[in-house]
Amino acid sequence: MRLYEIMVLMNPDIDEPKEEAEKVEEVVRSLGGEMAKTEVLGKKRLAYEVQKKNEGYYVLFTFKLEPAQTFELKRVLGLRPNIWRLMLILLDK
Repeated sequence: MRLYEIMVLMNPDIDEPKEEAEKVEEVVRSLGGEMAKTEVLGKKRLAYEVQKKNEGYYVLFTFKLEPAQTFELKRVLGLRPNIWRLMLILLDK
């Protein structure tokens, strides 16, 4: 397994970003991954509008996952309506 970090931009209209973050953690675990850390960075102003909104919640996840499962992780998270953008990064050893 390799160590990854994913930054997620979520809809600012959701009541509790931690609940949506827990659903992302469940997806990682269902793909055989191990969560290391989850950081809710809070609501921030966006550089440009996304779905006619100027703000969004940023959440940073650190986890271990098999490289073959990263495509499926991005596909599943892309289907979630409250997740607008995501960026997956492989961390150096």
